[in-house]
Amino acid sequence: MVSAQELLHSHREVLLDWLSVNPTPLLRWLADAGVLTAEQYRAVLERSPTNKVANVLEQVCVSEQNSRGFLQVLRQVQGYYCTQLQEWIHQYCTETPPEPPSEPQPNPPGGKKKTKSLLSKWFPKGKSQEFTLPQKDEVPLNAHKNTLLRQTERLMSYSEGEGQDSSSHAHIDIRYTELFVTEDDEEVTHSQHEYFTLASRRSPIYPHQTCRLIQPRDLLNPKSQTGCSPQRVKVKGIAGIGKSVAMQRLLYEWALGKHLQNFSCVFDLRFRELNLIDGPISLHELLASRFLYLQDILLDLFKQAKSLLFILDGLDEFKHQLDWDSKDRDLTVESKIPVPELLVALVGGNLLPECSVILTTRPSTDAPKRFFPRCCVVLGFQEKHVEEYTMKFYKDPPVAKKVFNYIARNDNLFALSFIPLYCYIICSALAEFFSTDHKSEEESLDLNPPRTVSEVYYCYLYTTIKHHALKDKAETNSRPQILAVVKKQLMNLGRMAYENLLRNRILFDREDLEKFGLDPRGIRSTFLSQILVSLKEEKVEMFAFFHLTIQEYLAALFCVVSFSSHTEILTGLDYWCFGELQLPAESPPLTLNPLPAGDYLECPRVENLQMFTRFLSGLLRARLARLLEGMAENSLGGDDGGLPSQLGDWFQSQFKNRKLPNQMTLNLLHCLMELHLQETTSRAAPEIRRLNLFKMKLSVVDCAAVHYVLQFSKHLLKELNLGYSNIGNKGFSRLGPILHRCESLYIRYNCLGTDAAILESTVLKSEDCQVKKLFMCGNKLGPEGARVLWEALEHNNTVEEVYLDITGITESGTENLVQCLSKNTALKSLTVVGNDLGEVGWERLRDLGRGRPDLRIIGHFVDDLGLLEAYLGWVEEMRADRDQMESVKNADALQSVLKGLWLSKGTGENAVKAKELETKILQLLENSELSALRAK
Repeated sequence: MVSAQELLHSHREVLLDWLSVNPTPLLRWLADAGVLTAEQYRAVLERSPTNKVANVLEQVCVSEQNSRGFLQVLRQVQGYYCTQLQEWIHQYCTETPPEPPSEPQPNPPGGKKKTKSLLSKWFPKGKSQEFTLPQKDEVPLNAHKNTLLRQTERLMSYSEGEGQDSSSHAHIDIRYTELFVTEDDEEVTHSQHEYFTLASRRSPIYPHQTCRLIQPRDLLNPKSQTGCSPQRVKVKGIAGIGKSVAMQRLLYEWALGKHLQNFSCVFDLRFRELNLIDGPISLHELLASRFLYLQDILLDLFKQAKSLLFILDGLDEFKHQLDWDSKDRDLTVESKIPVPELLVALVGGNLLPECSVILTTRPSTDAPKRFFPRCCVVLGFQEKHVEEYTMKFYKDPPVAKKVFNYIARNDNLFALSFIPLYCYIICSALAEFFSTDHKSEEESLDLNPPRTVSEVYYCYLYTTIKHHALKDKAETNSRPQILAVVKKQLMNLGRMAYENLLRNRILFDREDLEKFGLDPRGIRSTFLSQILVSLKEEKVEMFAFFHLTIQEYLAALFCVVSFSSHTEILTGLDYWCFGELQLPAESPPLTLNPLPAGDYLECPRVENLQMFTRFLSGLLRARLARLLEGMAENSLGGDDGGLPSQLGDWFQSQFKNRKLPNQMTLNLLHCLMELHLQETTSRAAPEIRRLNLFKMKLSVVDCAAVHYVLQFSKHLLKELNLGYSNIGNKGFSRLGPILHRCESLYIRYNCLGTDAAILESTVLKSEDCQVKKLFMCGNKLGPEGARVLWEALEHNNTVEEVYLDITGITESGTENLVQCLSKNTALKSLTVVGNDLGEVGWERLRDLGRGRPDLRIIGHFVDDLGLLEAYLGWVEEMRADRDQMESVKNADALQSVLKGLWLSKGTGENAVKAKELETKILQLLENSELSALRAK
């Protein structure tokens, strides 16, 4: 009998012909079945289609077992391939028929004896289906799956163009990195720049929150609370966070037959393409024109609407406004209506109500939550995934390791890298600095890799130009020469980016490009193809920058190159940072026409320009360092050496004369860090006497910006308020060098632990310590943290008030309390309510009180009427502020307050207030997600 190995050897050439057309299903199923190892699968994916199949045949034919495994998998995926292959499988690989009786039986009358295929003994009974010619619907559906596989099997960034990226693995099974996707019940609308909104959204992911990671394939799984599968799912996330890639992965897995197999057909519709449809159209017409090979079976599919899934990707890119409050109409798949109305009907269930829909959008363009039983948010990469992505990006592991280590050591870059497209830009910008072409790491590092966000984008753009704009200009090799070659195109592109950034426009037609001196016909053949994305369908073509920040960076580049005087820069900053147009100007800086909505920028529009102003600051430094030679003149109409001091005076004036909102204050700090000029920052920093970033949800890079600026001031900082900012131990450590100069230090509810207490103890021991008030309430410092703080306070002569409410201090945390604080003469007030000190701990506290009668000790809530009133106000704040509630939940604060109230009973007005506080907390627990705490 012919073996599986012999069969594969003898039919090798025809199998190559049949399978090389679309090897993807076969390869993935072989890997999942264990016929190919993970290493073999990854290696074979990088080969050409024919070589892939040839290589696999060579590997499986090494053993009879692998050959049989190959044939078993081939039976499972035969539907993806031609009829000839299916007939071949029927001939050679059908399963064994039932065993014949022990006694020979005659053939049935008029029939023939059933024969076995050559390899039938190797295939278990009941494990496969007998071959039947495809039914009417199977052929077009298989064509649809094969088309989707070709469209989704490679992950290509817009900037990589249509060619294959030489520096990275592009197959989705190699390059795809898991995203942090979780349930989202956020009702708050944000007006600030979406990157900062996301940073704020990621920041309060506290340890107490069990954020369930959701795989794209699980978006339509039953909800844990109800057990029901949601038919409508909204997935939101900022530009570049990975929404479309997640949908690509979902389509790829469905087309492979791996997931979502309860759906007979999945339709992917992108809003960018739907923009190109003019006039009324029916759903039947829309799908027939988009999926030509499904035309003949669409009506049959509509009859089984429950098995249909629509993926609507990129609502934020739709040029039409959707009327979510429109009245329902009697509609069918043949009803011709405008596209916006059609989409609302599909999402709202007025059209094909039994089908399922997944909608993706940016937070700035929302769809009402009432339509979606499940709402999810994409928060980008987790820390481990940044490393995974970097290792996948480069084919050279040593280079990948160097790049990741550099990113991890740089707060600015690491904070950006959780956004996948930022991570791509960073990896692209760093590639040449860590190339193995360099002889040693030391030589590589001498090239000064980028440190700030602006420098990353400068390197990215410069690398793009060098690789794509100079193919026929070998003699052009210096930076000024390279920039001079593309100056006209970059300036035209930058003007278009800038004027449309002020108008919140991200999509452009051919007329827009021509208006700004850009030739739409030449986009694909120039370096502009690495920056602009072309969206073309039949007669209409639209363009967009491949990422919002690229538009912002080019807009800033245009402005910096166009500046001709110091005055232009300073008046521009007034406008972009605060929306103020200085007379006699009649239009925004460097624009030709007034904005349609008027020249004054309202607060939300100013906040949307914050990334632009940071880029602008970094590029001003680049111009002063002559890194823009070839594009910008060296002179700015005066002594360039005087610009840093003038900028310092401008920043100083803002801190001194304006009542700045917290977000604007933080943005100015970031601008100073991007500018990175000591003379400028040294003039501005001393004017900051109080810094209030209360409830700002700060990232590590935000803390780095605060430290960078304040290090240039030697003055006492009257107040640093970082309460409810969730900076964590890492963010707190970035602030360490400046903490000794803070007279009042508010770091309540910041996810701080013992390490933060140890750091603060070194601050208190410093000879330069000027701290008088220390608020560390609501942080899990624990007993060890308390002991190091008592030790630090033993000889401290500045601190007068210490607040350690609800910090996890236990009995062991009071071991050295009396010994240390008895020797302290400066401390006047100590608050430790909400801690479970135990009987011994309370006795030690009483001993301290007897030894230090001048020290006001508040150990119980009922001890102080003012404290009770403060906590009543605190409860009211939580009713109105969900973020504050999350901070409190993380510290188990409400539970701790209740325990503290139950442990001691006051008298008089204090007792009344204590009862009122208890009642309000119980009401809050009853009316919120915290009700589980009440049971504890």
